[in-house]
Amino acid sequence: MATVETNEKENESVDQAEVSAESTDPAEAAAEPAQTGETMESLLAQQAAVTDKLAHKHVAWVKVITVTKEQVLVDIGEKREGVVPLAEFTSAALPSVGQRIPVILVGPRRDVGTVLSYKKAKAELGWEAAVKAHAEKARVRGQVQSAIKGGFLVDVAGVAGFLPASLADLRPVRNPARMVHTGVRCYIIELNAAKRQLVLSRKAVLEEEVNKRRTKLLGELRVGEVRIGRVVQVSPAGLLVDIGGAEGFVRAADIAWGTAAAPAHERGAKVRVKILSKPAAASTDQLLLGMKQLTPNPVDAIRKKYPPKTVVHGKVTESGAGGVKMVLDDKKIAFCPPAEMDPDTACKPGDSVSAIVLGVNSANFEVSVSIGKFEEIRSRKRVAQYLKAPKPLTLGQLLSPEKGE
Repeated sequence: MATVETNEKENESVDQAEVSAESTDPAEAAAEPAQTGETMESLLAQQAAVTDKLAHKHVAWVKVITVTKEQVLVDIGEKREGVVPLAEFTSAALPSVGQRIPVILVGPRRDVGTVLSYKKAKAELGWEAAVKAHAEKARVRGQVQSAIKGGFLVDVAGVAGFLPASLADLRPVRNPARMVHTGVRCYIIELNAAKRQLVLSRKAVLEEEVNKRRTKLLGELRVGEVRIGRVVQVSPAGLLVDIGGAEGFVRAADIAWGTAAAPAHERGAKVRVKILSKPAAASTDQLLLGMKQLTPNPVDAIRKKYPPKTVVHGKVTESGAGGVKMVLDDKKIAFCPPAEMDPDTACKPGDSVSAIVLGVNSANFEVSVSIGKFEEIRSRKRVAQYLKAPKPLTLGQLLSPEKGE
């Protein structure tokens, strides 16, 4: 895009579908001598055509004879010259001797003769091209002249166009001043013939380009591969990341593991992402990306260290109706929910307790334990020990009862 928000280089070559009013009129191009052996009749016919167009104030293509500091002299036939003020040309587009330029008759003046206008001719050609482009739904090129309330004023080959801010980019334009004097490609969405004004949409062009790149890229992407992207939007829900032709979304839950604060990301920052899922090329579904998937999940190491049914020991840090929190010997946090408490044992902060590992909470990395199950198992062992049958008496004990006592 031509703005800071996009990467499109709109000042480069234009697609063939785009309309430009600078191209020579086919009828006038045919009037240019194709060879030096042109007949007198054809030359007279050309001069008559130019004279007729000028008389009816239509656009005529004439040849530049001389360029001075104040004016451009052109050949209008019948051994007459017309004058075009030099101020009507930009310094970067001054005509050269022998070049054919479009003009419209303004009127005769005693001091200078026949006065012509290049600007008006250019605007007329531009309007004709704009009407054609609107009918054919073709793109047009324009130059942003200024930023005004609600949008931008754009010159489209000499025709005034209004580009609403909402249609200027894919996202809100944060710095309108940076769009001024940039080239843009647009569609004409409305014509005002009475005022010779256009309403433009650059957003429609950008959406087409994005869809083309997206379709191509989605065909190349593979789930599981890693790409470098650029953050284009940051929100509480996650990050919107451009991976070079397609935008994907990193959900907040896929930025970092657990409840640890995710690293702050700013718009424009480069990030590494993993392709989690991709839609079909023609689908409008979202491309899902992940960042935490590029680093090991800490919960795997904790599960390896604390497998289920392992006995752990720690000190109670919090106790209440919501359960008991304890710090294990290696400073890892463990949590015993109310349903896993021992109803006969009241825990208070500072108490040393033992528990059985139930699992690991992947959301907060806490070890889930059961104090009740540990006490239950310990009670069963005590009962089993109490009910254990006595050892049988030996022969010596039977023969010497006194010793066996």
